[in-house]
Formats: sequence, C-alpha cells, structure tokens
Amino acid sequence: MNISLLQRIFFFTLSCCLLFVLLLGSVIWSSQAIELAFSRNHYAQQLTNQTNTLKQLVANDNIYDSNYSINDWQSLEVKLTALLKSSPKLTEQQLTIQNSLQSQNESLKNLFTLINKNKLKNASEVIKTHLKAKLMTQLEAIRSEALHLSAIAQKDIYNTIKNQAIFIITVSAVSILALLFGAFTLTYIVRKSLTEVKCAFEKNHSGDYQNIQLSHHSQEFDSIADAFNTMNEKLSESTISLTEMKKIVEERTHVLEQLSRTDPLTKVANRRALFERANMEFSRAMRSKNKLTLLLLDCDFFKNVNDEFGHLFGDELLIHICNICGQEIRDIDFLARYGGEEFIIVLPNCDIAGGIETANRIQNSLARHCVAIEDKEVCVTLSIGISMLSERHKNLDQLINDADKAMYLAKENGRNRIEVLPAPNLH
Repeated sequence: MNISLLQRIFFFTLSCCLLFVLLLGSVIWSSQAIELAFSRNHYAQQLTNQTNTLKQLVANDNIYDSNYSINDWQSLEVKLTALLKSSPKLTEQQLTIQNSLQSQNESLKNLFTLINKNKLKNASEVIKTHLKAKLMTQLEAIRSEALHLSAIAQKDIYNTIKNQAIFIITVSAVSILALLFGAFTLTYIVRKSLTEVKCAFEKNHSGDYQNIQLSHHSQEFDSIADAFNTMNEKLSESTISLTEMKKIVEERTHVLEQLSRTDPLTKVANRRALFERANMEFSRAMRSKNKLTLLLLDCDFFKNVNDEFGHLFGDELLIHICNICGQEIRDIDFLARYGGEEFIIVLPNCDIAGGIETANRIQNSLARHCVAIEDKEVCVTLSIGISMLSERHKNLDQLINDADKAMYLAKENGRNRIEVLPAPNLH
C-alpha cells in the first residue's frame, strides 16, 4: 500500500501531538506522585505533633487529682483518633506502621480510661506512678512510630522525586528521539526519491532509457515514476541506443555459443567443443614439445542400468559422473562428452603417471559417492583408457584412437579398470 507524502506528514504531526500528550501526562502523573509523598510526610508530622501535645498534657497535669477535668485529654485524643482515620494513601510499609499506631492508640485510650476510673482512690502511690509512667511510655511508643513513619515518608519524597525525574527525562528523551527519527525518515524519503527521479532524467537525456525504480514508494512520486516509465516505454519502442543493441547482440551470441558448445544433458562440453580444445592442445604440445595425455572414460554396464531403473535415472547417473570428474580434475584440464556414456578428459602438461593418478581419484570418488534411487544406492564403475602424445601420433584422431583401444582393453580385462596403451618414445 502506497502512502502519500501528505499522509506521512499528517501521521508525523499526529505522532508529535501524541508524544506531547504523553509527556504532559507523565508530568501530571509525576506531580501527583510527589504531592502524595509530601502529604504522607505532613500526615506523619501531624501525628508526631499531636502525640507530643498529649505527652505534655499528661506530664504537666495531675491526672489523679479529684478536681482534674478530662475534657482536654478527650479533645486531644479525639483529634488523634480522627487523624489516624484520615490518613492518605500509604505504601505497604507505611500501612504496617499505620496499623500499629491504631492498635497502640486503642491501648492508650483503654489505659487512660482505667486510670481515670474513680481516680484509683484506693490504689497505692506506687501503682498510680506505674500506671502514669506506662501511659507516658505508650505515648512515647506512638510518637516513635509517628517519627518512623515521618522518616520513611521523607525518604519516600526523595525517591519519588528522583524516580519521577528519571521517568520524565526518559519519556522526554524517547519522545525527542522518536520525533527526530520521524523527521529524518520523512526527509530521507523525499531526498532519496528526488535523487532517483533526477538520475533517471539524466540517463534518459543521454539516450539510456531506464525506468525509475523508487526505493521508497509514495503516491506523489509513484505518479511521477509511472508517467516517466510510460514515456520511456514509448521511446524505447522506436529508439534503442547503439550500446544497448551491441549488448543484446553480444549476450545472445554468447548464449548461442554456449549452447553450441555445451552438452544439453550433462552441461559439460560437447563433441564439437572437445575437438576444438583438444586440437588446440595437440598443436601447442607438438610445437612446445610438452606432454599431453587423454583419458577416455566409459560407464560400465550402463545399458543394464537403463533397463533396470529407466532412462531418466541413466541421465541422472551421467550427470553424477560429470560432477565427480569435475571435482577431481585440475582447472586447466578439459572434460567433454564424447558420445553416449563415453567421456574424454584432456590433460595438458601431464604424463602417464599423472593420468593414472587422476583416473584413480575419479574411480575412488565414484566408489564413495553412490546415487540413491528407490531406497537403494547404485554405485557405478568406469573403464578408463589412457594414452599420451608420442612421436607416432600425427594427429588428434590417432591419440584418441589409442585411448579408445586402451578403454576397450579395460573392458575386456574385467571392467572398473585403468589401462594404458604403450606409448614408446615419449617426449
């Protein structure tokens, strides 16, 4: 699906708005989190102050006096209880302390009720002193818990500010990177498309009619490319550059040459190419007095393979033999199909020993690599005849004839063999 540049700009603008909303939302959420942290600290400080007021009241007044009024105590206690019930949203750790404060406040109210009941008229001074000290201890415990809650709240303020600052910075950085990436991508697409259109026009001006190939598609540039390509098609129907024509001719000539020199089944050189290359090597060897050896290979019992498995498998077997030979010969050697299941390998600058070594490699490789058909492996063998150029060879046909005689000698001696036709007076 092609997206127009206007749509890309619209999406980019919409993305900017969404990122701005996200950033604004993160700021609002962070401010609420910080405000909650401060409210927790304020709540803890109120508890501490209220507890200090109660302690001061108990310390300064004689609660056992018959004329002692409990109105001040009850007023402060009601405020403390109401404060504990109006706590802000707390963390799990703070909530645990809050539950402890509420429990200790209930114990404080029960203890004060016990002390105030009949002023403990019949109690000894020791008991009264002990109970008042216990009341002070209970208040101190509440105060300590409130201070602990305040310390946690203050630490929570620091952590909240730190975490929210990191969060806002992260969101801001991601937003800026996203915007930069979007702006860069949009700019890159426009510049790249303009460059490709400009390049196509320049080539068209020089007579090289090539279509515009856009790396990035958009409706605007695609419409330009379609109009330009349509124009080029009409121009190319009536006009063709000399370079292009020469290129087409060379390519087709090369293809025809390859077809005329290649065996269509095995894709190795055919008989025509064999005699061209072999005659060239023969002439070179005669002039420079270099060695030249031929290998003539024939697949043993190939007719039986065709009869048992069919001609299609026989064709596959011939291709397999060519692949093996291609792997085992040198780069300067030349493999060609001589006819049927017979192949010839031309070995320049190679003597009889080298020819035997090459033939052995081919036979060993064929023995290791069989062809599978119908859950069974078929291993084939070759009878190989070898001849080397000597003074008695006046032309290539005589050299091939000696290799052919050696191959038939290998057949007569049991197949899957290598035979060498004697070649006296080697050079």
